[in-house]
Amino acid sequence: MRKGFTLIEVIVAISVITIGIIGIYNLVPRIVSITSANANRFIVSQLAREGIEVVRNIRDTNWLQGRSFDTGLEQGENYGVQYNGDSLIDNYGSVPLQFNAEGFYGYNGKFGYSGGVDTGIKREIIIKKINDYILNVKVKITWPGERASFVAEENLYDWQ
Repeated sequence: MRKGFTLIEVIVAISVITIGIIGIYNLVPRIVSITSANANRFIVSQLAREGIEVVRNIRDTNWLQGRSFDTGLEQGENYGVQYNGDSLIDNYGSVPLQFNAEGFYGYNGKFGYSGGVDTGIKREIIIKKINDYILNVKVKITWPGERASFVAEENLYDWQ
Protein backbone atom coordinates (compact mmCIF):
# COMPACT_ATOMS: atom_id res chain seq x y z
CA MET A 1 0.00 0.00 0.00
CA ARG A 2 1.32 3.45 -0.98
CA LYS A 3 1.07 6.41 1.32
CA GLY A 4 0.33 9.98 0.12
CA PHE A 5 -2.19 11.83 -1.99
CA THR A 6 -3.34 10.94 -5.44
CA LEU A 7 -3.46 13.52 -8.18
CA ILE A 8 -7.27 13.55 -8.05
CA GLU A 9 -7.26 14.32 -4.31
CA VAL A 10 -4.85 17.22 -4.83
CA ILE A 11 -6.98 18.66 -7.66
CA VAL A 12 -10.15 18.39 -5.55
CA ALA A 13 -8.44 20.08 -2.56
CA ILE A 14 -7.11 22.92 -4.74
CA SER A 15 -10.56 23.36 -6.32
CA VAL A 16 -12.28 23.61 -2.92
CA ILE A 17 -9.73 26.17 -1.67
CA THR A 18 -10.00 28.17 -4.91
CA ILE A 19 -13.80 28.28 -4.74
CA GLY A 20 -13.61 29.45 -1.12
CA ILE A 21 -11.13 32.23 -1.93
CA ILE A 22 -13.15 33.41 -4.95
CA GLY A 23 -16.28 33.50 -2.76
CA ILE A 24 -14.53 35.68 -0.19
CA TYR A 25 -13.22 38.07 -2.86
CA ASN A 26 -16.72 38.40 -4.30
CA LEU A 27 -18.18 39.04 -0.86
CA VAL A 28 -15.83 41.86 0.20
CA PRO A 29 -17.05 44.51 -2.32
CA ARG A 30 -20.65 43.69 -1.41
CA ILE A 31 -19.93 44.19 2.30
CA VAL A 32 -18.23 47.54 1.57
CA SER A 33 -21.22 48.65 -0.51
CA ILE A 34 -23.73 47.68 2.18
CA THR A 35 -21.68 49.40 4.87
CA SER A 36 -21.53 52.62 2.83
CA ALA A 37 -25.27 52.53 2.14
CA ASN A 38 -26.02 51.99 5.84
CA ALA A 39 -23.78 54.91 6.80
CA ASN A 40 -25.66 57.15 4.34
CA ARG A 41 -29.02 56.00 5.69
CA PHE A 42 -27.90 56.73 9.24
CA ILE A 43 -26.78 60.26 8.32
CA VAL A 44 -30.02 60.90 6.46
CA SER A 45 -32.14 59.67 9.37
CA GLN A 46 -30.29 61.99 11.76
CA LEU A 47 -30.71 64.95 9.39
CA ALA A 48 -34.46 64.25 9.31
CA ARG A 49 -34.53 64.06 13.09
CA GLU A 50 -32.60 67.34 13.30
CA GLY A 51 -35.16 68.97 10.98
CA ILE A 52 -38.02 68.06 13.31
CA GLU A 53 -36.01 69.20 16.35
CA VAL A 54 -35.33 72.62 14.79
CA VAL A 55 -39.05 73.11 14.08
CA ARG A 56 -39.85 72.01 17.64
CA ASN A 57 -37.29 74.53 18.91
CA ILE A 58 -39.01 77.30 16.93
CA ARG A 59 -42.34 76.31 18.54
CA ASP A 60 -40.78 76.28 22.03
CA THR A 61 -39.09 79.66 21.46
CA ASN A 62 -42.48 81.08 20.48
CA TRP A 63 -43.89 79.96 23.83
CA LEU A 64 -40.96 81.40 25.78
CA GLN A 65 -41.40 84.75 24.06
CA GLY A 66 -45.17 84.84 24.65
CA ARG A 67 -46.17 84.30 21.01
CA SER A 68 -48.59 81.85 19.51
CA PHE A 69 -46.98 78.41 19.19
CA ASP A 70 -47.24 78.44 15.38
CA THR A 71 -45.73 81.89 14.74
CA GLY A 72 -43.34 81.53 11.81
CA LEU A 73 -44.54 77.98 11.15
CA GLU A 74 -46.95 78.67 8.33
CA GLN A 75 -48.46 75.81 6.40
CA GLY A 76 -46.43 75.08 3.28
CA GLU A 77 -43.79 73.07 1.51
CA ASN A 78 -40.20 73.45 0.36
CA TYR A 79 -38.92 74.96 3.61
CA GLY A 80 -35.37 74.45 4.76
CA VAL A 81 -34.01 74.50 8.30
CA GLN A 82 -30.56 74.65 9.74
CA TYR A 83 -29.19 73.32 13.04
CA ASN A 84 -28.39 76.82 14.35
CA GLY A 85 -31.41 78.56 12.82
CA ASP A 86 -34.33 80.14 14.58
CA SER A 87 -36.71 80.24 11.62
CA LEU A 88 -37.74 78.37 8.51
CA ILE A 89 -35.91 79.17 5.29
CA ASP A 90 -38.32 79.66 2.38
CA ASN A 91 -37.66 77.76 -0.87
CA TYR A 92 -34.64 75.84 0.45
CA GLY A 93 -36.13 72.34 0.40
CA SER A 94 -34.58 71.68 -3.00
CA VAL A 95 -31.17 73.21 -2.17
CA PRO A 96 -28.49 70.63 -1.30
CA LEU A 97 -26.98 70.79 2.17
CA GLN A 98 -23.28 71.48 2.51
CA PHE A 99 -20.85 69.80 4.89
CA ASN A 100 -18.23 72.15 6.32
CA ALA A 101 -14.82 71.69 7.97
CA GLU A 102 -16.38 71.92 11.46
CA GLY A 103 -18.51 68.85 10.69
CA PHE A 104 -21.90 70.55 10.33
CA TYR A 105 -24.54 70.37 7.61
CA GLY A 106 -26.14 73.63 6.52
CA TYR A 107 -26.69 76.26 3.84
CA ASN A 108 -23.89 78.67 2.96
CA GLY A 109 -24.52 82.14 4.34
CA LYS A 110 -27.54 81.17 6.46
CA PHE A 111 -27.40 81.88 10.21
CA GLY A 112 -23.63 82.39 10.14
CA TYR A 113 -22.88 79.03 8.54
CA SER A 114 -19.68 79.06 6.50
CA GLY A 115 -20.04 76.89 3.43
CA GLY A 116 -18.43 73.61 2.70
CA VAL A 117 -18.71 70.77 0.23
CA ASP A 118 -22.05 70.12 -1.49
CA THR A 119 -23.42 66.77 -0.31
CA GLY A 120 -26.31 66.40 -2.73
CA ILE A 121 -28.56 65.71 0.29
CA LYS A 122 -31.77 67.73 0.17
CA ARG A 123 -33.98 68.25 3.22
CA GLU A 124 -37.50 69.57 2.68
CA ILE A 125 -39.72 70.62 5.58
CA ILE A 126 -43.46 70.33 4.96
CA ILE A 127 -45.84 71.86 7.50
CA LYS A 128 -49.55 71.16 7.52
CA LYS A 129 -51.92 72.77 10.00
CA ILE A 130 -54.33 70.09 11.20
CA ASN A 131 -56.30 72.45 13.46
CA ASP A 132 -55.67 75.45 15.74
CA TYR A 133 -53.69 73.28 18.17
CA ILE A 134 -51.82 70.78 16.01
CA LEU A 135 -49.15 71.15 13.33
CA ASN A 136 -48.01 68.17 11.30
CA VAL A 137 -44.30 68.44 10.48
CA LYS A 138 -42.89 66.21 7.78
CA VAL A 139 -39.22 66.10 6.82
CA LYS A 140 -38.38 64.55 3.47
CA ILE A 141 -34.75 63.74 2.68
CA THR A 142 -33.42 62.76 -0.73
CA TRP A 143 -29.82 61.98 -1.55
CA PRO A 144 -27.76 60.92 -4.56
CA GLY A 145 -27.36 57.28 -5.37
CA GLU A 146 -30.63 56.18 -3.81
CA ARG A 147 -33.92 55.65 -5.55
CA ALA A 148 -36.02 56.24 -2.46
CA SER A 149 -36.35 59.07 -0.01
CA PHE A 150 -36.49 59.09 3.77
CA VAL A 151 -39.47 60.69 5.49
CA ALA A 152 -39.89 61.49 9.18
CA GLU A 153 -43.13 62.91 10.49
CA GLU A 154 -44.37 64.24 13.80
CA ASN A 155 -47.27 66.23 15.17
CA LEU A 156 -46.46 69.29 17.28
CA TYR A 157 -49.11 70.35 19.77
CA ASP A 158 -49.97 73.62 21.44
CA TRP A 159 -50.28 72.02 24.86
CA GLN A 160 -49.59 75.14 26.91
